Amino acid sequence: MLQEPLSPIIIEVASAPPATEEITVMDVLTGAFGFIGVIAGVAIVLAVLFAGGLILLRHRRASSPEGAEPSATTLHLHSN
Repeated sequence: MLQEPLSPIIIEVASAPPATEEITVMDVLTGAFGFIGVIAGVAIVLAVLFAGGLILLRHRRASSPEGAEPSATTLHLHSN
């Protein structure tokens, strides 16, 4: 069997994409502290909202009608 000689296949490779910038230790630390700052900010906001809710709840319980029996004993130590 006679075979025709194989012709080489030529594939042009496009130029490689530009190299990305190296990540330094300062880049990692900046990102970590930024992430910690966001989490701390969210925690502070949630704490203020929760504390405000508790204060409002106590204020509403304290202003209940006089006929209702209180669920806690108060010492009435405030001076007026």
